[in-house]
Amino acid sequence: MKKPLSKCFAYNLFVLVFLGVMFLGSAQTYAQTTVAGKVSDDAGVLPGVNVIVEGTTIGSVTDFDGNYSISVPENENVLVFSYIGYTKQSVSIDGRTQIDVTMSEDAQGLSEVVVVGYGTQRKADLTGSIGSIGAADIVSKPITSPDQALAGTISGVNITNRSGDPGSPISVNIRGVGTPGVNDPLWVIDGVPIVQTTNITVNTSSTTDSNPLAGLNANDIESIDVLKDAASTAIYGARAANGVIIVTTKRGKRGDARVTYDGYSSFASIRNTIDVLDVDQYIDVQGQLGTDLSQFRGQPYVDWQDLMFKSGFVQNHNVSVSGGSEKATYFISGGYLDQEGIERAQGFARYSFKANSDIQVGDRLKFGESILISQTDRQVQSEPGIFAGFNSASNAPYYQPYGDGPLGYNLINQETVGEGSATNYLYNTDDRFTTTNIQTRKVLANFYGELNIIEGLKARTSLGVDYNVGVGDYFTSALPALNGGAGSSLLVSERPIELTLTTAATLQYDKTFGDGDHNVGALFGFEQTKFRYDKQRLQGRDLFNENFAATGSTVAGANEADLWTLQGWLGRLTYNYKGKYLVTGNMRRDATSRFAPGNREQVFPSVSVGWRLTDENFFPKETAFDDIKFRAGWGQSGNQFTGLNFAYLSAIDNNVRYVIGDDQVTVVAPAPTTFANADLKWETSTQFDIGVDLSMFEGKLTGTFDYYNKTTDDVLIGFPLPFVSGFFLSADANIGQIKNSGIEFSFTYADAIGDFNYSFGGNVTTVKNEVTDLGPIPSIISGIGGASTHRTIVGESLGHFYGFKTDGLYQNDAEVAAAVPDVNGTPSPGDIRFVDVNNDGVVDANDRTILGSPFPGFFYGFVANAEYKGWDFSMNLRGVGDREIYNSARIGLEGMTGQGNFSTQILDRWTAEGTTNSSANPRLAINDPNGNNRFSDRWVENAAYLRIQNITIGYTLPQEKLKGWTNDFITNMRFYLGAQNLATFTKYSGYDPEVGRAQSFQKGDFTLATGQDGGASPLPRIIQLGWTVNFN
Repeated sequence: MKKPLSKCFAYNLFVLVFLGVMFLGSAQTYAQTTVAGKVSDDAGVLPGVNVIVEGTTIGSVTDFDGNYSISVPENENVLVFSYIGYTKQSVSIDGRTQIDVTMSEDAQGLSEVVVVGYGTQRKADLTGSIGSIGAADIVSKPITSPDQALAGTISGVNITNRSGDPGSPISVNIRGVGTPGVNDPLWVIDGVPIVQTTNITVNTSSTTDSNPLAGLNANDIESIDVLKDAASTAIYGARAANGVIIVTTKRGKRGDARVTYDGYSSFASIRNTIDVLDVDQYIDVQGQLGTDLSQFRGQPYVDWQDLMFKSGFVQNHNVSVSGGSEKATYFISGGYLDQEGIERAQGFARYSFKANSDIQVGDRLKFGESILISQTDRQVQSEPGIFAGFNSASNAPYYQPYGDGPLGYNLINQETVGEGSATNYLYNTDDRFTTTNIQTRKVLANFYGELNIIEGLKARTSLGVDYNVGVGDYFTSALPALNGGAGSSLLVSERPIELTLTTAATLQYDKTFGDGDHNVGALFGFEQTKFRYDKQRLQGRDLFNENFAATGSTVAGANEADLWTLQGWLGRLTYNYKGKYLVTGNMRRDATSRFAPGNREQVFPSVSVGWRLTDENFFPKETAFDDIKFRAGWGQSGNQFTGLNFAYLSAIDNNVRYVIGDDQVTVVAPAPTTFANADLKWETSTQFDIGVDLSMFEGKLTGTFDYYNKTTDDVLIGFPLPFVSGFFLSADANIGQIKNSGIEFSFTYADAIGDFNYSFGGNVTTVKNEVTDLGPIPSIISGIGGASTHRTIVGESLGHFYGFKTDGLYQNDAEVAAAVPDVNGTPSPGDIRFVDVNNDGVVDANDRTILGSPFPGFFYGFVANAEYKGWDFSMNLRGVGDREIYNSARIGLEGMTGQGNFSTQILDRWTAEGTTNSSANPRLAINDPNGNNRFSDRWVENAAYLRIQNITIGYTLPQEKLKGWTNDFITNMRFYLGAQNLATFTKYSGYDPEVGRAQSFQKGDFTLATGQDGGASPLPRIIQLGWTVNFN
């Protein structure tokens, strides 16, 4: 970060006065040359830059317009330009009297100061585990949401895209998953904690999640800091068990107005498709299944995947203006993003306005604000369409938009009207028939005032506002249904409103004494967050149009509301002795209204220490190590978002029917529908971290290593209730414990060879997830849509895949006769042999076993950058390993049942003894008598992958040419060509190994049944052409 101009100016004024006195006191006269010029960066002129004649004490400072003038002795030939946060430059004079210099930001220098809870801290003095990325790492990427910038860049942070649908949310996990419930970190944007509630349920068959961060323009971000260990997160208390991510947006800098235009245009496309049967192959297979479709031979082939996918055009435009005086600075920006999906009926648009300002009043008082106003419009498919598309029969006709016929023919009977019609993907994705639109309007603001009471002591107060208005509409027209039945229109509208008010007051002290050897810092404060949620829902049928007032319509409505308050006292103490011995302590006491009075308050403490080995007298001075700092920390943080709000109270249903007496009379009376548990409380995460920070070869090589061990206690888990209780089937209680442990390693190397500057780095993280306690519950069985595909037990990972193991195929009748009996099916030659895991002489449900985990055992990233004479190059790779996926889409493609199309994989199926012994290719059998399609390792695949996340090549036009062409109107112009998701290296057979979370049928918990690919939208390949122009 840059020093205030007043400090730089005062310091440099002292230097100038001192040099002037020395000059006047000298009796010797030198032959000198005056060199003048202007210093700027990509955004405009730079005031306060130090200009020194190398090897001397002769210096100057650029003025408010970036101009400088310096007298250079005859025998000197090099000027050195330096400024906080920028790379130092040495320039040869070579007889010139006019030298203009463009300085570039020093990414390493900028990272010397990181944002921590309720303040900032020098990176050299950190005792916790914090990862950071800056604006340069964000702007160059074709991202639509700030969380996408973290992919593969910071150790300990795993990013999972839930789908490739534009505007869809992203799952962010820091150091593993510690609860069956909410695992999202706390996001803090410009000091305002973000409450991530979602869920527009206008579509009756699914819930549409929206990304609460999608309204923030990535071009407005200055830095993202990730607080990973409890020693860093404890100061956020009851919301920080899953880590904290702090987003800081850009602010104005002193100087003339700087205008910047950033834009890009992109094309998105599908990376790969799935091979399916053509018409004749499909007819042959259906014939062997007992369905004669020979009359369709010679019919046109319908490539449904070609109809499903298309090229999506993306355009992004952003204009910002920043500047200011010594008393006031400002930053204003406006942005527009329009992103088409690669499937029909998909799209996302964002309109954003950002304004930040800081005003100094006198010498002590300062106030300002950060304001974000945005609107996002998202169109989503009304029904999940990919599976319906690639599973459609290859000769199924297109829809008939008008007339008496259905939207898909019955292939068996060649009927235009009748039951059992083939699925028609186009009906579900054509906005003439059905639409789902989600709109979110956001105002995110933080207003602050800051008073310097005495030297080193300042008070700060702030008000944060997060206001969101959602608009969700789902409409299905009255056209004939898929099976030719009578049509019925449906309109569902929801209007959720969320308001979060956060007030905070802090007192901060920082003092250095003892000749600079001792530094003490203290922070004390209070924060309160109030949250209110209201939602109105209307549903109408038999409407003529999207108007609830339409004649003949049947309309029903419902309302929802929720509210809670969180109050916390917080404090931090730091001590630093010569930068060698470092101590930090945090404590927060939170109270929440979400729990019963006896469990509303809890204290979250932390302590961490640091020791700089290289500053010890006994450490050798002549070594390759510039810096070795050891760190250790312990702390606790909480998760208050466990279960429903006010779950300690019973809900009453006034419409419960009882059968009473010998006459079996039915009566209506109120009754509790949920089991109240007054002992519910927050989940508590206790974490121990030990690490080391290294710097070698004069800072060219830096690295960080951490070992972490995190235990989450009082995990909220639903346990079954006996039927005689009269309540719902289960109740929630804090009875679980989950552990996550592993190591993190990251490094960066940067150097230059002449004009060629380069850097590269990487990171890797391991995660061991283990459930260590479930209370009285032996296991939790979960799955999608009533299936039992996942299990959670003590001693294993959370929500692992749970099913049958296979051992090839039966090849003949003798093998079938010698086989262990299978209660789930009747095998024949060519069927799958399922393993009797427990060796009890029978294959049954007790033989299900662990088939893998949807959570990666390790993940990693790699970054490379290079610059040469105006050219620049950057590349970002990321990957995961030791992870599995349940590819349920293959059941429809390879299960060889039904009228849908199949994958070409079934062409390699078993047809006779010895043709194949692969469990993936059993025989074709009518009605699957052996249960070959049951959940087993046949459907669980290796989901490890390495992805080229981003790659960019850019060119910045020379300053001399721009100056001549534009007469100083344009100060910088850069063009670049980039790609996102360029290639993915994986053994996974589906569209994309990075799939979204699914929902558990048992409790609605995403985590317990994640990792299922049922045909989610794949991540597209994006080719991008972009440009940045700075105006004077």
